[in-house]
Amino acid sequence: MNEPWQKMLHLGDPAFTATVLVNEARRRGYDWTVLQWATTEQYSSRISTLVHKAVRGVAWEANFARHRIRHPLIHLHSSLALPHVSWALRTYALHLHGTDIRTQQYKPEFRERVLTAIRDASVVYYSTPDIREHTLPHRPDAILAPVPVTASSTPLGAAPADLQTADYIFFTSRWEEVKGGQFQIDLVRALKAQVGDSIRIVGLDWGPNADQARDAGVHLIPKQQYPDYLAIIAGARVAIGQQSGVMSASELDALDLNVPLVSPLNPDWYDGSSPSLVDPPVLGRSVAVDDADGLARTVAETLNSEHLPDTHSWVQQHHSPGATLVVVLRGYEHYL
Repeated sequence: MNEPWQKMLHLGDPAFTATVLVNEARRRGYDWTVLQWATTEQYSSRISTLVHKAVRGVAWEANFARHRIRHPLIHLHSSLALPHVSWALRTYALHLHGTDIRTQQYKPEFRERVLTAIRDASVVYYSTPDIREHTLPHRPDAILAPVPVTASSTPLGAAPADLQTADYIFFTSRWEEVKGGQFQIDLVRALKAQVGDSIRIVGLDWGPNADQARDAGVHLIPKQQYPDYLAIIAGARVAIGQQSGVMSASELDALDLNVPLVSPLNPDWYDGSSPSLVDPPVLGRSVAVDDADGLARTVAETLNSEHLPDTHSWVQQHHSPGATLVVVLRGYEHYL
């Protein structure tokens, strides 16, 4: 194996994408590694925080330089990190995951940084179809690299004791505008009207709208470690995805575990332009994101259905670590 990308350093790890890709690449004989971004603890003293940040920054730079010697090619998982690593970048791949390209590029203080990272990259990937419209104007050759998930190959942890014998519906996302905001709360109320107290409605105690969700009737549980989170999904009668028109890792986790997923999808994004955007096995995908009653009816129908789609096989075909790695390697082969 003598491809130039035999050795690859991945910088950053949003949604564990880099870790998943690196593990699969290593399984196939590649020498890839992940370097996480430096994090800084917050101290009561601002000076202490700044000193700690400086020390951590120097340590990270030294570690990066050491890895850079061994791994001459870089796969960068954030355009915003460009100033911290630009001194070492020659040939690199850029992977866009959301906030930087969807939001930050439109802020004057970040725009040039984001666009420079995109312009100078040898190959650009983006992870979800909703950021295509923000990416292609700058890089028409950018490639959709579907979010890889490993739910079905991860040993399940334990759901909270009060859920282990309960029937419940599970909202997979945090309660926040980017995930649907008020549409999520409206759906909770519509579900309560549709199913009453016949089944528990469960969600994470996470996000600025969590209190509204609780007031609307959601049984909130603390954020979980990933194996325990998967156990909660696996035990649900129905999983409910975000109401933003797109699927992220948590929705794909549900599909990988063969749990019926109700989630509205934007047809402009799931348009068949890439294999992973053709007929995803998602219930309620044609319902509008703001049609709470329509989504609630879909959930009720799913609870009563004896014929549910096989969703695991679709995820394995399009969102498994191997499937996404193939897409990434094709990009390397064509552009690096």
